[in-house]
Amino acid sequence: MRRLAMIGAAALGACGLALPAAAEPPARDRSWFATAYHGQWMKPRGFIGGGFETENSHFTSLALSRVLVPELRLDLPVVGRLLDGASIELEGQFGWHTGLQRHGEATLALALRSREITLIGPWRMNVAVAEGLSYALSRPTYEGLVNNEQPRKFMNYLAFEAEFSHAALPQLTLVPRLHHRSGIFGVIAPQGSGSDFFGLGLRLALQ
Repeated sequence: MRRLAMIGAAALGACGLALPAAAEPPARDRSWFATAYHGQWMKPRGFIGGGFETENSHFTSLALSRVLVPELRLDLPVVGRLLDGASIELEGQFGWHTGLQRHGEATLALALRSREITLIGPWRMNVAVAEGLSYALSRPTYEGLVNNEQPRKFMNYLAFEAEFSHAALPQLTLVPRLHHRSGIFGVIAPQGSGSDFFGLGLRLALQ
């Protein structure tokens, strides 16, 4: 799980460094948005190139987000290239686990989202990372069994995502997303405990 987090963080950094310096798409015009998400349990077989294993454990959620800072502007040579045009958001999420474990989960996190990147024609994308807290309403049964550790209700929450939009429907976006729970390398939960869910979300700008 921590390997996935490291890979995701590296990917976000690479995307930020690769952002084009040419004409940029307009800034996102939203202050509130909601996301419906469904993901499946996944686990990497190795650090790189080993593929992934999936299990019959699913997570379905609804998240509500508020944009706190719509557009960062930093007059700095390197950091400015990475963060100019980015937004800072607050996300609250509630979901339900089905399959090999059945319990509710609530998360609260701050998210940093890159500026818009033009892909092909009217298609655009951005990448984001969210960091916060996750609380399971009851002890996760399968999460503990898989890692051979006593399951914990309270854990760290981390999410990586890409958001894809089309100019014809700018208020509606598709969001591939990684939902990650962990003990922060053993700080708040035993080393190796936690879970990863990868899935797809549908996002709607509310205001």
